[in-house]
Amino acid sequence: MSWTRKKKRQPVKVSTSLRLMREVLDLDHLHYGLWQDEPLDLEGLKRAQDRYAEKLCDWIPEGVRSILDVGCGTGSMALRLRDRGFDVEGLAPDPYLGEVFTERTGLPFHLARFQEFEPERGYDLILMSESAQYIWLDSLFSRVCRVAPAGHLLLADYFVVDNDGSQAARSGHPLDRFLERAAASGCTLRRREDVTEQAAPTLALATSWLDRYGVKIVAVLGERAQRRHPWLYGFGDRLFGGRLRRKLEQERTLCDPAVFRRLKRYELMLFRVP
Repeated sequence: MSWTRKKKRQPVKVSTSLRLMREVLDLDHLHYGLWQDEPLDLEGLKRAQDRYAEKLCDWIPEGVRSILDVGCGTGSMALRLRDRGFDVEGLAPDPYLGEVFTERTGLPFHLARFQEFEPERGYDLILMSESAQYIWLDSLFSRVCRVAPAGHLLLADYFVVDNDGSQAARSGHPLDRFLERAAASGCTLRRREDVTEQAAPTLALATSWLDRYGVKIVAVLGERAQRRHPWLYGFGDRLFGGRLRRKLEQERTLCDPAVFRRLKRYELMLFRVP
């Protein structure tokens, strides 16, 4: 396998949620989709995700040859880029994704966090498909300038536009601060599109799945435990039942498309790197 590893502060991060989406839901892509008239089901999500990937490919500027796919997932996007003739490498801090990516693509993979990545070469373009939100904002653009000097940054992600102090507003960089840091680094915004409305149905689907399966699974398991071990169930429910119900409700709020539309914007952006 073609891997590079950082010698210091080696990250080890295994994402069970990404593994679930790939191995249980059979999703090639691990990101939001761009919906049009698809049915709100798994097959509709796959088509919406495919449209999302194609749109990102279409945004790549002329003259780009080498691409670093940051947060490369299972390699589906890298394969699409390779088939278009690009020289692609993947980067992620997750060893499981590294194994899947290398097995699927045979392309070079770097096991590292982007903010600590020390490249052995420069790239024409850095691709961040829902990975910018996980990178420290204080160091994101300085690292971009180091990894892709005189190149481009192409990203798709959601950003917070209304921080109301809720749990839902904690994920994603503040949009105004993100753009300020980009400008301060010398990165020039060349193209931008708000695709919030096209992305939001992904959350509507997640909410329907949570209502249909998540709550019912917990209820069925609880009923079974109550029948078999009533005393133990009562003790456990007093200790953890309320916490579990609050967690489910919290997850439902995080997946609520109306909350998403109010607090966030999903944007595509293309920057020119100095």
